[in-house]
Amino acid sequence: MRTTGQTRPARTFWWERAQPTHADVSPLRAVIFDADALAERDGELAPRSGLIDLVMSLFVAGVWVGVVSTRRRGWTETLVRQLVGDGLVETIVTIDDLPDTDSPGCDAELYRLALWELGITPHDALAITGSGRGLRAAAALELPADLRDGYDGLLAAECQQLHRRWRIRQRRCRAA
Repeated sequence: MRTTGQTRPARTFWWERAQPTHADVSPLRAVIFDADALAERDGELAPRSGLIDLVMSLFVAGVWVGVVSTRRRGWTETLVRQLVGDGLVETIVTIDDLPDTDSPGCDAELYRLALWELGITPHDALAITGSGRGLRAAAALELPADLRDGYDGLLAAECQQLHRRWRIRQRRCRAA
């Protein structure tokens, strides 16, 4: 029995506890490919290894797929149709969609326009690039990005994990 004046230690409720740093990371809603990341580097119009499996996995998981390209629309649409197929890509943004193609930040504008067309922010997407140029363009928008040569073993779940890890690292860097 307790005597008067003694109290129990205060209990905390679940909503009062500190949340982990990754608790508010937004889910992955779209993966945006650089057109250079779709085809093999040897110049053949063959998809990179694992690309079809990745795109199908994203489609089944409900994650939108977009493509950005610094080339003309006709060439890009033909490339996407040949490598990925019809109906799997939500949006294609090319140099033809930009009003000022001579500006130095043109690559970043492609990603910004793709995000706008999808109706999402950079926090909801992951960019997969095939060159350092695409990686820098995505980084300019604070868009999580990954530079890849092939997609073997990469599926929707791994993309979601890449996106989540990138966001957690960014948040920890800002907190430090």
